[in-house]
Amino acid sequence: MDSVKIVFDGDCFFCKNFVALSKLKSQIRVELVDLRQHESAMLELLEQGIDINASFVVEIDREYLFKNIAMAFLLKQMGYSRVAWLFETKIFGAALYDTLVLLRRLYLFATGKTPFRGYQ
Repeated sequence: MDSVKIVFDGDCFFCKNFVALSKLKSQIRVELVDLRQHESAMLELLEQGIDINASFVVEIDREYLFKNIAMAFLLKQMGYSRVAWLFETKIFGAALYDTLVLLRRLYLFATGKTPFRGYQ
């Protein structure tokens, strides 16, 4: 694994800053793809049935990681193994990630921004 691609919502303050930190702290090359700026990437994920409002996506060697698994992977890459462990646990990790998704939705609502329309 020489590089990863992180596909995220650039309108989400938390998402944007987390992936920027991931890029800075990672030991491998990280490509950031803002779905708000790259419609072709968004359409490609939608064609595969990926709910882009519920998860950012990490692509490694043509494999995709989603939700809490993607979060755990990035946290490990940044050197936060103890925090990553929380996201790796099956039930708690999924619930914790779903809480982050809810916070994203609340942030978008509070700032007058919208989730990806028609893909909710």
